[in-house]
Amino acid sequence: MQYKNASISDVKKLVSKAEHEKIEEAYRLAKRFSESKQLQHQLNTALILSQLGLDTTTIMAALMHELADNVLNADVESDVKDIVNEITKLRKVKIRNMGRLESTSLANIMLAIAKDVRSIIVELASQLDRMRFLSDYPKEEQIKIAELSLNVYATISHKLGLYEISRELQDLAMKRLWPDEYQKIKALVNEKKERRAQKLEAAHKEVMELLRKEGFNVVIQSRVKNFYSIYRKMKEEGKSFDEIQDLLGIRIICKSLEDCYNILSLLKRNYEQVGKFYDYIVRPKENMYRSIHITLKIKDAVVEVQIRTFDMHKDAEYGVAAHWRYKKIEQYMYFDTALSWARQLVELQRKEHANIFNYIKHSLVQNNIFVLTPKNDVVVLPKNATALDFAYAIHSDIGNRCRGAIVNGEQKPLSYALESGDTIEILTGVKKSVNSAWLSIVRTSKAKNKIRKELNIKAKPKKEIVLKKDFPRKIIMAKCCTPLFGDDVIAYRTTKRKITVHRADCAMLSQLPDDKKFRIDNKFLERKSYVARIEVKAFESPELLTGLLNELQKNNVKIVGSEVKVESDNIVRCIFDIDVKNLEHLERINKILGNAQNVIYVERI
Repeated sequence: MQYKNASISDVKKLVSKAEHEKIEEAYRLAKRFSESKQLQHQLNTALILSQLGLDTTTIMAALMHELADNVLNADVESDVKDIVNEITKLRKVKIRNMGRLESTSLANIMLAIAKDVRSIIVELASQLDRMRFLSDYPKEEQIKIAELSLNVYATISHKLGLYEISRELQDLAMKRLWPDEYQKIKALVNEKKERRAQKLEAAHKEVMELLRKEGFNVVIQSRVKNFYSIYRKMKEEGKSFDEIQDLLGIRIICKSLEDCYNILSLLKRNYEQVGKFYDYIVRPKENMYRSIHITLKIKDAVVEVQIRTFDMHKDAEYGVAAHWRYKKIEQYMYFDTALSWARQLVELQRKEHANIFNYIKHSLVQNNIFVLTPKNDVVVLPKNATALDFAYAIHSDIGNRCRGAIVNGEQKPLSYALESGDTIEILTGVKKSVNSAWLSIVRTSKAKNKIRKELNIKAKPKKEIVLKKDFPRKIIMAKCCTPLFGDDVIAYRTTKRKITVHRADCAMLSQLPDDKKFRIDNKFLERKSYVARIEVKAFESPELLTGLLNELQKNNVKIVGSEVKVESDNIVRCIFDIDVKNLEHLERINKILGNAQNVIYVERI
């Protein structure tokens, strides 16, 4: 397909005349501060959004989205400034975390930290224009842009339900990354393209007439697979182009589960089954996908038919945006008739006071928030975490010396509850300022443990017993805190001839009587090995657990026990009980695991 550069006249043609003056004003500002290539890119981005029917504010932001510094001081709408500034922030986060995180995790983070859906949509349109005119960029940049488009931006588009953008990004990326395969598939598809389209249209029409005749009230969608989907299926299933039977497909969306099976029965009576049959309603996929798939010969075309209810279609096709796409639009059975879905997203955000985008983000990250350091490093915290939690997440010394916090440029108290997308700078003093009131402020176990440790250090028992080597007393390492040689420890007399040793910051110590606590010389803890418990929090990926286990094996670390829990769609919590030699050995292992890909943090528990 040949793409044409846009002009301001092209953009204005798709906007109401009442808004032309605002569009012209934004264009004049862009023209004043932009180089010619940059100006053209912004015009092309604005045209894409105009074609999607986006509002004037979003189009104005698109015309200036590369000019954050200039827009900040310009006399333009505050919403335009906010969108442009947020796009700049998203790009900084993307650049900072590329290579550190898997693409799906990076896509989720970009969605989570955005506070306005319009900034995401402008950025998607901007990336689409880069891909359309990819040959204008230096060759070394083309691969990078294409990989980002395929792995990050196409993923974001799909999660928002912007499927046309997602498919175009995929195909354009494939054209650059795998040019030979792209041209082969293009030639195969185009060889009989017109005939294939005619067959699909005829099959669609015939099935619709049959179902209406039998009294079914349905919506039927028809589709031809895009090039990248064909390529991926051929590669994953080891099939040739001719072996792929779902190049043509129709999807029948009906009212009830009963209708699904009645329609299936009707189709099987009227058409020959030529391929496999899958009932994902009886046996849903692991991701809870539900639908009936059957390949039929309809007239002289082989067509994959999917049958599902509207609720099943909502869950399968529209992902996190589904609830809003269906439940918040009147006559939702006939969606996408007047407005593009991109426009609906923006309108719903406005009407629902941003609830729609919050819903989408919550579905992605659930009980976690993603916040940023001033350098745009991502820090993952539980929902309702405070600025003080953030300080301890950065480093225990930062937390201990914390005096205040700057959140998004404004000073906030340490108890301030953070939200995804917040940028936090911690103000510190020279001396530690930990106090017991902080325990009621923090939400994370890491912060609570660090605060308790500082408070316990101040209140350690002064009594000290020096044990002789032949002392018959039995020494047991407490399982609640698994102390190591090198730890600051306190012993507790459990019986006349037995003591249990705890770490000085162990929460259990506060529940034990003081008269039975005493100091013990660390040398009596010396053993060949100890069991330590560590927590690894990371972004989910297929290779995560294998990678962590390989790192432990490479460093000759024996795993005594392990537990893995999925905290949300993309955050995993791994607990490992491992054999270590001493505290120094454990700290070295923690550092190695902390540098592994997709790992958020590692801490001893």
